[in-house]
Amino acid sequence: MKTIALTCIFLTFSLAFSVSFAVAANEQGFVPLLVPQPGVSWFENGKPLNGWVKRGGDATFTVEGDSLVGKRGPGVNTFLCTEKRYSNFILKFDVKYDTECNSGVQFRSDVRSKDGKELLFGYQCEILPEKDTANIYDEHRRNRYLIPQTPELQTKIDQVFKKDGWNEIVIQCVGTSIKTWLNGEKITDFNDLESNEGIFGLQVHSGEQGQVRWRNIQIKELPPTPWILLYADKKFGEVETKPVGKWEIQDDGSLRGTTEEGQPKDGMLLSKESYKNFAAKVSFKMITGNSGLYFRAEEVDKPYWLKGFQCEIAVGGDTAGLWEVQGRGWVAKNVELAKEKYKTADWNEVGTVAVGDHLTTFLNGWTIVDIDDPSCAKEGKTGLQLHGGGNQGCLFRDYYIMPLNENAVELIKK
Repeated sequence: MKTIALTCIFLTFSLAFSVSFAVAANEQGFVPLLVPQPGVSWFENGKPLNGWVKRGGDATFTVEGDSLVGKRGPGVNTFLCTEKRYSNFILKFDVKYDTECNSGVQFRSDVRSKDGKELLFGYQCEILPEKDTANIYDEHRRNRYLIPQTPELQTKIDQVFKKDGWNEIVIQCVGTSIKTWLNGEKITDFNDLESNEGIFGLQVHSGEQGQVRWRNIQIKELPPTPWILLYADKKFGEVETKPVGKWEIQDDGSLRGTTEEGQPKDGMLLSKESYKNFAAKVSFKMITGNSGLYFRAEEVDKPYWLKGFQCEIAVGGDTAGLWEVQGRGWVAKNVELAKEKYKTADWNEVGTVAVGDHLTTFLNGWTIVDIDDPSCAKEGKTGLQLHGGGNQGCLFRDYYIMPLNENAVELIKK
C-alpha cells in the first residue's frame, strides 16, 4: 500500500455566515476555499500565508489561470494545508492530472512529527487514476481503506473517472456520516467514529513524477455535532446510577462497576435524557462477566431495568453484537470479526450509530454490524450495564453521545 498523505483545503479569508443542514450540495451556500492568485506565494520561509502552510516535502504549488498546480519535488509527501479546522461540511472541487501520479485530499486530519518530518494523519479522499478515486483511506492511523476495494466498487469508479479530463469530487461530513461522490456518482456512504474535526490538505505524493491541478475549491460549513460527555476522567455528565451495584472512580479516572455474586438485578449508569438519532461510544476493560452499551431503551420494572437495544460488551465474539432485551434476542453480530479485533485484557472501544432504522456498531475502529432494522425502537435512553446474576466487573472510560437533530438526519439520509 502506498503511503498516501492527504492534504486539506481551508478558507483563505475569514467569513461569517450561517447555513442550514437541509441545503443540498448543488444549491447556494458554498464559498471559495481557495482563490488562485497569479504571482502570489502560498508560503514564505515556512510561515503560512492566506491561511495556508506547506508541510512535509518540497513539492511546489503554483497558479496557472484558474488552477492551483502541485508538482512533485524532493523529499516525502507534500501537503498544502489549512490552519483552520472544520467539523461538518460539504466540500467540492475539480481535479485533473497533468502527469499520472498519486494524490489525495486530507480532511478531519491532524499533523504530527516522525523522524523530524511532518506527517498528516486522518481521513484521505483518495485521488488515483481510476480505481480508487473518491474512496477513503485512513492515512498514518489505521492505514487501510475504510470501504473495501471490491471489484464492484472499482468498476463503478472506472466507469465515471475521466482519465484525461477534469473530475468533480464532493465530500460530505455530518457527525459520524462520511459520503463522497465522483462526477455525480456516489462512491462511499458510511459511518466512522475516529475523528470529528480537523484540517484540510492538498497532497502531492512523493515519487519519480507527478503533477496534479485543482480548481473550483468550494466549501459549505455546516453546524457542528459535538460529542457530549456522559462519563470521562472522573467527571459525570447527564447520567445517573441505579441502586444496584457499585460504581467506584479509580485513580486513573476510569469508572469501575461491580455487582456481587447472587445479585439478580442489573445495575445501570443511565442517561437522564432520551435520544432518537445519535452516535454513542465508550471504552471498556472487562474483568469478569459481561456488560452492554444500551441505546433506545426504556426503563421497566424488571431485574434488568431496561428494555431495548444493547450493543454487547463481552469477551470475544459477541462484542458489539446487537441484542434486544425483552424482545428478539440476538438481532445481528459478527463473531469472527469481533474475535479478531477484540483486545484481551486491554482497553477496547465499542460504539453505535442509530439514524432512523439504520443501526451500526463498532469495535476498535472496525464496523461489526451495519443493518437496516424497521422493527427497531426509535427512541430511548442510553446506559452502561452491570449484569446481574453473578459476579460482575468492568472498567469504563470515555463515555460520550453525539445527538443528531432532524436537519442533520435529513442530510445524512440523502
